[in-house]
Amino acid sequence: MKKLFCAAGIAAAAVFAPAMANETEAFCVEFASANGWDTEPCACVGEVAEANPDVKAVILALKTPEDVEAMDQSVKDEIAACFPES
Repeated sequence: MKKLFCAAGIAAAAVFAPAMANETEAFCVEFASANGWDTEPCACVGEVAEANPDVKAVILALKTPEDVEAMDQSVKDEIAACFPES
């Protein structure tokens, strides 16, 4: 049964991967999903990160939700527009 769920997850990733605009967006979706967060801002985060390699490096290095809180303020400022309700 566990193999069935893993296979379904891999199949879903293969189907949705082409829809992802970039590596950072895909990472964001995976990270947000794993932490129970909304994935809607990920397209915006991906666009911002692709335009700024420093932001991209920080985003792709995230491991835990605490890492998000500890991000440099300049990175938070760069992606702030992706989270207008915050």
